[in-house]
Amino acid sequence: METQRALIIVDVQPTFCEGGALGVDGGNAVAERIADFVTEHADDYSYIVTTQDWHVNPGKHFAEEPDFVDTWPPHGVAGTAEAELHEAIAALPLDESVKKGEYQAAYSGFEGTSVDGEPLEVLLREQEITAVDVVGIAESHCVKATALDSLKAGFPTRVLSDLTVPVTEELGILARQEMDEAGVEQIRSTQAFGFYDDDEDEISRIADEWVEAHARTEADWDSTPSDSWDDDTWNDTDGDGIPDDLEDDEYGAADYRDFELPDESDGGVIRTAPVYDDFQDEDGSEFNDSDRFDEITAKLTSDVDIDDLDLDEFDIDIDEDIDFSDEVDEADFDFSDIDFKPGQ
Repeated sequence: METQRALIIVDVQPTFCEGGALGVDGGNAVAERIADFVTEHADDYSYIVTTQDWHVNPGKHFAEEPDFVDTWPPHGVAGTAEAELHEAIAALPLDESVKKGEYQAAYSGFEGTSVDGEPLEVLLREQEITAVDVVGIAESHCVKATALDSLKAGFPTRVLSDLTVPVTEELGILARQEMDEAGVEQIRSTQAFGFYDDDEDEISRIADEWVEAHARTEADWDSTPSDSWDDDTWNDTDGDGIPDDLEDDEYGAADYRDFELPDESDGGVIRTAPVYDDFQDEDGSEFNDSDRFDEITAKLTSDVDIDDLDLDEFDIDIDEDIDFSDEVDEADFDFSDIDFKPGQ
């Protein structure tokens, strides 16, 4: 059965971004990244729904001296500009919005209802959703609670880790551990849909790793000298990462590593070229003097008498009137069949 995937955008509101009552560092940047992601992948989702803290009178959830664990300063107050969707999110093609926490503390989007009073889970069931992605603010609180409730409701659930941000990194680590142990998949948004192109941050990271690896010394690699690569081995005098020999070699086939073939004392085996009977000295070694070469050359180029060859087995007509000697004149050839006109 084809996956019907929903995207839940959790509490991306000014109240949770920089300058808000419970502003989280990086909140505005996350809002922009989510907007870019949805703009590119809206067609990959069957249903896109937002959640909002929408507090009317949440009781002890608000406190004049909050402990920032169970009690908080007033935030997301219903009807205020801070409680509205972030402007980057409000402009997206959304299917539904649910509000939560009017009269109680509410962290999970599954505690929210639509304007018609429909709970989030019911909305997902009505749309025949079979899998859920979660993004938003804050990873350590409402994103975590929404993802865990999604999983409990039976939806395979993913959190797109670069499209969320925690209140603190320490709380973020704990939240990621809890989600991982529960079975929530945590991936980057670039991995959400099949094959993907690395984003600029990923490309930069790979480039930095390559520079670091190239700069490592033999001791860093904990290897033998023959396994080590450095600038001397590469003979890269201009420092551009391309060996000098390769730069000068039109076909890129130059040998740019300095090495010696192993000999028998090192356990190496060197395979010699085969020696043919007609081309060897008496001791069986390869010939290399000029006299021997001249002898073989003469053997290959000696005069052969055509009478010594038996051509009976070949389908060849030989005109016995043709003189193959060095002295041949026009009388030996019959040109009567050639329509030759002077001047042509």
